[in-house]
Amino acid sequence: MTQEEPAPTSTSAGSTAIPQIPPTVENLKNSRKTGTSYRHTFPVHTKSAPSPLSKEAPPESYRGFVNLGMLLLFGNNIRLIIENYQKYGILISLPGSKVSGDDWLLTALAHTLLPLNVLLAFQLERWAKKSAVGLRKRLADASSNSVSSSGEDKDPKQRLEEARSAEAIAKAYQKMFGWLHALNVMLILLWPSYMSYYMIFHPFLSMTCMINGTIQFFKMTSFALVHQDLRAAYIFDQPTDTFHHLIKVHDTSSGKHGVRVQHEIYQYDVQYPDNVTFMNVAYFWLAPTLCYQPSYPRTTVFRKSFFIKRVSEVLTCFGMMYFLIEQYATPTLQNSVRAVDQLAFGTMLERVLKLSTTSVLIWLLMFYTFFHATFNALAEILYFGDRCFYLAWWNAGSVAMYWRLWNKPIYTFFKRHVYLPMVTSGVSSQSAMLTIFTISAIMHEIVIGLPTHMIYGYAFAGMFFQIPLIALTRPLEKWRGTGTGLGNMIFWVSFTILGQPACALLYYYHWTKRHIDDPTSMPLASG
Repeated sequence: MTQEEPAPTSTSAGSTAIPQIPPTVENLKNSRKTGTSYRHTFPVHTKSAPSPLSKEAPPESYRGFVNLGMLLLFGNNIRLIIENYQKYGILISLPGSKVSGDDWLLTALAHTLLPLNVLLAFQLERWAKKSAVGLRKRLADASSNSVSSSGEDKDPKQRLEEARSAEAIAKAYQKMFGWLHALNVMLILLWPSYMSYYMIFHPFLSMTCMINGTIQFFKMTSFALVHQDLRAAYIFDQPTDTFHHLIKVHDTSSGKHGVRVQHEIYQYDVQYPDNVTFMNVAYFWLAPTLCYQPSYPRTTVFRKSFFIKRVSEVLTCFGMMYFLIEQYATPTLQNSVRAVDQLAFGTMLERVLKLSTTSVLIWLLMFYTFFHATFNALAEILYFGDRCFYLAWWNAGSVAMYWRLWNKPIYTFFKRHVYLPMVTSGVSSQSAMLTIFTISAIMHEIVIGLPTHMIYGYAFAGMFFQIPLIALTRPLEKWRGTGTGLGNMIFWVSFTILGQPACALLYYYHWTKRHIDDPTSMPLASG
């Protein structure tokens, strides 16, 4: 008997006991050499164990199922490509070939004129800076001078009246410059809206004007609000201690395990009024952020290869989006017009689901094009350091988490300039959230409704009704945890599988009915 073989144990009856460990490969080889055979009495069920797919089982990797799902998705998309080619052939045309020359000129004019409002905001702030310097000196003199111009001691009552008069003048100037900034901000939206609705026919071109105008609207709003506070602190010589309540508000967030997170307070490299320069406002105008600061975290090295990669990604993604719109989305939308006319809900649902495959891909490409490739390329040129333009929104376990993660520039803007000012003024968080979603819904309707020349409220409703979805998925997040799969699926289905394609179908239907006699003669995405 070799050393590795388990020794048999004799029982009182003289029989051989069952070995306690299974025989090894070496044991089996030695058994064949010695001519002994393996007994069938070895136990194979030795402990209680759950099935791998049971809830009680330890965590398993499901990579194989993921691979299968990817293969099925790939195979189905290949089938759709073949089916689309057999039905329609190649539908791609030269981009912009079917757009009128007037639309191109008017669009270029709209984009060219938008920076004028940025220059106007800068000029307003230059005038305000000069006033702030004089008002600060006047307030200091009124509060410190106890001797009149004739050399006599001032009466305390006279000194108090002079201080109050100087303070009233300062507040009046503050209010005047605030209204002037507000007028400029409204003009940023008004005249692009007029051009998009009344002058530019092509919806995609006019939509670029509205998106650019909306971005400048948010930027100049932040520019005006921040300078309003900086100017007030400078005029009235307010110490930084008065802003500690803002620090406390920003420190109320928690980490992953409920641990309180203490945020580092960023110190500006330049202070008011030294920040009121043309280069400062020009940098903010181009920077990939909507929130103005006198200074930003900066990088020190320009990575040429990184920049070239991002630019090539932008060009590639734009080409892919154009191909998907022309070749796949447009035929599906055209074939949906009759179903909407006849209110064939079964056919409409089938078209929405068919369109969802293309719309999800276009939406993901759009996200990557702008929030990753474009913003990072722009940040690289400007040495802009904070490049957290989005977080892992694709894992969102609720609709509310998705809106906090997917568009960080917008989220940060509303949190800084709407939510926190309202909450710290005594407004409830629910009312502040309702205000934010109402503003966002109005902006969505402006950006989509004006270029399509259809103010029907679809975009407003799609955004405003995110509130019930938030109320629906929030209990799921509390019940099943932050990364709940059920909440994540509700988000994907409601937002990308049904919501977006349904809105696209409705807008296309009304567009064809309003502008095109034959819905198949002019696709919406031509050009």
